[in-house]
Amino acid sequence: MKRKRILSAVLMCAVGVGICGLYCGLMPRRYTVSTPKLNAEERLRIVMLSDLHSYVYGNDQTPLLRRVKELQPDIIALCGDIVDDKQPQDGAKLLLKQITEIAPCYYVSGNHEYWSSEPEQIFRMIESYGIHVLHNERERITVDGREYVICGVDDPAAYGDRVPSSYGNAASYRKALQSFDDLFKDDAFHILLAHRPEYIEEYAAHPFDLTLCGHAHGGQWRIPYIMNGLIAPNQGFFPEYAGGQYQIGAMTEIVGRGLVLDWKPRVFNPPEIVVVDIAPQ
Repeated sequence: MKRKRILSAVLMCAVGVGICGLYCGLMPRRYTVSTPKLNAEERLRIVMLSDLHSYVYGNDQTPLLRRVKELQPDIIALCGDIVDDKQPQDGAKLLLKQITEIAPCYYVSGNHEYWSSEPEQIFRMIESYGIHVLHNERERITVDGREYVICGVDDPAAYGDRVPSSYGNAASYRKALQSFDDLFKDDAFHILLAHRPEYIEEYAAHPFDLTLCGHAHGGQWRIPYIMNGLIAPNQGFFPEYAGGQYQIGAMTEIVGRGLVLDWKPRVFNPPEIVVVDIAPQ
């Protein structure tokens, strides 16, 4: 009898762990980045979404949009692969045409936009909804009297042959980042939107206070407190930058775990809405 109880308890624990591990509800994950560039009452809230790959939540993205609205962002950052190169664009369009009603939106490309046969058409479509697409560009915004610079760099797949499975040219990508070096003379808070987190050391060499990335899909499978991710594109097994907050010098990088749900199961890795509060030090 005792043995049966033990086996039942083990089985129930295993079922519970399995349910928790495969949970795929939308998960807001919050970070606070402190900076001496802000005064006592100044704040900026960014909601970052990445790697939707045209997936649809509900019938019309309502669950996703509702969660974003509840978070009350000052701006929304879309860090690549919102559109997929193989799936229909309908899911991305459902999100893009409604999200600007919540807050100003800034978009940078991922590799899948360039793996499609029509990246320029995709970018025109995104801009048609009033979203700012940043191609190695920057925009200045003012929130509560404080100035911020939003920078956006094209994915490395923008350089080279742009065919599926090509991740582009790293040297050209590094050169594109140099176009922001004049910001070293600027006292505003500088935010970089990028897709690829593994270039963190290159980002830290430039005048960015905060970098937001996606691409790694959270390493797909996780074991909390033991393994942050099993495998990620461009990083291989046990990726160092699968998801979370990282620091190099004065620069913080935050990597979102993405939103897509597809044939690959996510284990202890639910789809993620990233919330970043920039606050005074």
